[in-house]
Amino acid sequence: MLKTIQGRAEGDIVVTTIRLPRKLRDEMKIQAIRAGRSFNTHVAVIFEEAAGGNLGGTAPAAEMSHNSIYQEAHHHDGE
Repeated sequence: MLKTIQGRAEGDIVVTTIRLPRKLRDEMKIQAIRAGRSFNTHVAVIFEEAAGGNLGGTAPAAEMSHNSIYQEAHHHDGE
């Protein structure tokens, strides 16, 4: 079930539930903390970037190989 609520300045916001592997969710929470933003904002930023920044653009994540995405995601582990 999707709900649409009126956002503050962003227009309509759709509330939805997604299922993620626990390990992925935990990694995304860590990334959000390191980026200084909420988990929700972090997920929204990732989705927007994957969609090319505007739902008609080229998706940067789609242009990257699986290995480079994996390396980038785990680059922060060594910091």
